[in-house]
Amino acid sequence: MTFLSSKALQFSVRLAFHASLSGAFLVAYLTGDEDTYHMHVFAGYLVLVTAGLRILVGLWAPDGSLLRLPQPQTAPLCDWLRRLVAGDPSVIRGRSPLLAWLAAGALATVAIAAATGVVADFVTKAEHLHEALSEFALWMVVAHVAVLVILNWLKRVRAPAAA
Repeated sequence: MTFLSSKALQFSVRLAFHASLSGAFLVAYLTGDEDTYHMHVFAGYLVLVTAGLRILVGLWAPDGSLLRLPQPQTAPLCDWLRRLVAGDPSVIRGRSPLLAWLAAGALATVAIAAATGVVADFVTKAEHLHEALSEFALWMVVAHVAVLVILNWLKRVRAPAAA
């Protein structure tokens, strides 16, 4: 993985994954009706391919790489939540372990929603499952983005007071 040894290049690749996955998911979500079915299918397959590539690259990436898959852990999350509830201001600094859980959940639900879409192409009884999982995946993505925005906002609001 020497061609991806630069942190700037790893960040760019991760950003490209985010852009293609989120863009394709948004197009697939918005084109789920009868009139735009072919666009929906194309975008859905793009979601599946992009998510699959992200998972493969993430499994292949070495420890410490920005491309490594998120590795959610319960103990750091519980400690972080305990400190957050207690009002510890240092909890806002650094990276929240909640982000790993939300990133893994968003990636998994989006990939599973896309996979059930492929199944629904051949087994019509799977359409309702695909629709339900797609709705759930949307809310996982919204939660992931919301927590990122809120935590970054808190860092900016708290930074002048801490200085």
